[in-house]
Amino acid sequence: MEIKTKDENTLRKYLLGDMSSEQQEELELWLMSDEEAYDLLVAAEDDLIDDSLAGRLKGDEVTRFSKHFLAASERRRKLQFGRSFQRFVSSTEPGVTAERQAERKPSSFWAALGGFLEYRPIARYAISALILVIALGGAWSIFRIAALQRQLNSATTQLDEAGRERDEFRRQLDESQSVGERMRAQFQALEETIMALKSSSAPQALLAFNLIPGISRSSSQIPKIAITANARLVQFSLTLLDDNYPSYGAALIDANGRELWRRDRLPATATREGKAVVLTVPAETLSNGDYSFRLSGIPDSQTPESIGSFYFRSVRQ
Repeated sequence: MEIKTKDENTLRKYLLGDMSSEQQEELELWLMSDEEAYDLLVAAEDDLIDDSLAGRLKGDEVTRFSKHFLAASERRRKLQFGRSFQRFVSSTEPGVTAERQAERKPSSFWAALGGFLEYRPIARYAISALILVIALGGAWSIFRIAALQRQLNSATTQLDEAGRERDEFRRQLDESQSVGERMRAQFQALEETIMALKSSSAPQALLAFNLIPGISRSSSQIPKIAITANARLVQFSLTLLDDNYPSYGAALIDANGRELWRRDRLPATATREGKAVVLTVPAETLSNGDYSFRLSGIPDSQTPESIGSFYFRSVRQ
């Protein structure tokens, strides 16, 4: 809501703290941007002090004047000076009794001050110098607050930039760790294959088969895997319909639902049929019967998500 910043009543509410935070921010922005704003604010302060000394403040204004307006030490000094001067003026009027002072309409404090200073040049110069110092101090305070606000905004921007750099570094570190884990899994599988080949002196063979998803255990099209007598390792390629995970886990399940063999953190590999999870199983693990590979995707959260099962039938020869 737009406020009338030059309206005396609006400035009076601001000095008494009787406006919303949005209105207060809008008025303070005007004070810092308008060259005449400070003079208008000082005049409103003087009028408010004048009303307080004359007893013209009513109800909630008295409370707000004491708690909010007089929170500034500079305003308390101005009020004290006004009270002292008012007592001085009252004491120099011998013809005015206490009853007459109570009955007459209170005169303007600043008009009385002007009359007092009219024939006292030294006091006039001293008060003028004091007002100039107060005005310069207030202007310097406003500009100092603006400079501190700019410094705060700059520090906040730098802090946000540092936070973004930290998040980017953390993301790169997580990616590096994921790549390292995939390489370790591949190296482990290769090492197991080499050790298995070295452990037997008999002629050895590596059988390779490709399995596709979507075939049920009861289907007549279930793939048949022929295991030869000299086979030591059997390599399976589990074809992926979608490669949506950083790594995968596979478990070999027999017809009774028992888990016979498992490997985790297996990467997706490009084959002639597309992306697939390639794994090597010792041939001795398989006998005559039905089996399946239960494939799971491992996301960044490390909680496995089931993808599906790949069924096949093993036949020993």
